[in-house]
Amino acid sequence: MSVQSAAELTRARTARRYVAILLVAAGVIACGLSIAGISGGALGEFRLLVTIGFLLLGPGWAAAGFLRRAPAAHVWLLTLGVGTAVTLIGGQLMVSLGLWYPSVALFVVTLLSVPFLLRHAVVAQ
Repeated sequence: MSVQSAAELTRARTARRYVAILLVAAGVIACGLSIAGISGGALGEFRLLVTIGFLLLGPGWAAAGFLRRAPAAHVWLLTLGVGTAVTLIGGQLMVSLGLWYPSVALFVVTLLSVPFLLRHAVVAQ
């Protein structure tokens, strides 16, 4: 196992900060487009991409930010795994309860993820 240099650790921390900031922006944009009721055309496609991207990466990156000095592959695997699990479990709960409110689910996931993402933007591990 090789030891990472200080420069490599600094680059990794900077990259993690930028990803956290980008995901906060994506969550806010997705919620804003949802509130605005954008559903068709080029903005509708953009909304779909931003929303799916945030739901798959936001909650996972919020959890992965607590890993210390983990290899990038582990961070990304945890990110995608947690994001996929949160999205699937949220969808399953809505279907099982018969309460289909995907916009509310997006707001809840954003509300729970953004504080941790902001923390990771300030204190990158």
